[in-house]
Amino acid sequence: MNAFPASGVITAFVVAILLSTVLGFLLGRALTRSRYLERLTRAETKAQLLSARTEDLEADAQMAGEITAAIGPLAASVRHLHENIQAQDRTQIEQITRLNAQISHLSQQNLRLQESTGSLANALNSTTQRGDWGEVQLKRIVEYAGLLPHVDFDTQVTAMRDGVRHRPDMIVHLPGGGTIIIDAKTPLSARMTESDSTNDDHAKALLRHVDSLASKEYWRSFDTTPDFVVCFVPTDGLLSAAAATYPKMIDHALGKGVVLASPATLLVLLKTVALNWRQADMSTSAAEVLRLGTELYERIGTLVTHVSRMGTSLDRSVEDYNRFVSSLETRFLVTARKFPSTGIVDTELDTVAELDSRSRHLSAAELSKPHLPGFDTVQERGSA
Repeated sequence: MNAFPASGVITAFVVAILLSTVLGFLLGRALTRSRYLERLTRAETKAQLLSARTEDLEADAQMAGEITAAIGPLAASVRHLHENIQAQDRTQIEQITRLNAQISHLSQQNLRLQESTGSLANALNSTTQRGDWGEVQLKRIVEYAGLLPHVDFDTQVTAMRDGVRHRPDMIVHLPGGGTIIIDAKTPLSARMTESDSTNDDHAKALLRHVDSLASKEYWRSFDTTPDFVVCFVPTDGLLSAAAATYPKMIDHALGKGVVLASPATLLVLLKTVALNWRQADMSTSAAEVLRLGTELYERIGTLVTHVSRMGTSLDRSVEDYNRFVSSLETRFLVTARKFPSTGIVDTELDTVAELDSRSRHLSAAELSKPHLPGFDTVQERGSA
């Protein structure tokens, strides 16, 4: 009885071991299968995810290709725009460089202009230099008008009147011996100051100068001179500024025998004088041509007289020749022609013919009557 339970126990133990082994195997297999299924599920899930990602990547790649195709021209345009911007930047830099150089050059010119303006202001503040500048301007205008120095005009001519010496800046000669007196010492000091009353001061200075010129009465110092003197103002702006400040400036000057003339006004006056000189020269030339024509006409009359006398002398010579031939034929050749009949000579003498043509007399009325009626009247009119 004790042996059976022991073997039963062993058997039961073995069976239990087998059962536990089988159960462990089954449990392990089930666990392995569950793990395999779990892994398979995960793999399928990953495959699905990979497939989805692949499809997404393919869609993204297609979209990227479309985007690339669409953005390609835009990128080229952007590159072209970038190149243009760089070229414009370079051009602007070059222009800015040139502009800086020009600004520097203009600054230097401005400095030189300021120095020249200062020198000009100092020069115009000087009465002597101001007068010289006005005289130079006046001489240029006179020469531009076509007048010749020392022929049509003279400068710094001195004249004495009542023991006082008068010397205007210029005298313009007129045809027939007349003269026009010009003064070029216009006051400019008031225009050199920068103040609110500049035009006022300039107008007053010009009025004082007009009164001073009028008091000198230059026209009384020269013969056949109009009763006025020309006051030359070097620029139109000076005269306009003075006239704008004092509107009666020109009338006041004319009332005192002073003619205010700007360069334009004086040029017109001198052009008129030059035209009168040309007409006077033409009149002188016409009178000289008339005198020469008259002298030539008188000499032609003398020549016609000599020709007529020579023709008469030729006619008289022809008559004398014919008388000589007649006498030769009747008195000498009649006897001489008898010599061949005597046998002394063999040849006969030729007959001497008389001349039957006469000289041609002048038939033109102008040559036959050189002193025509009315010619003396024309001659007297040309001399006048």
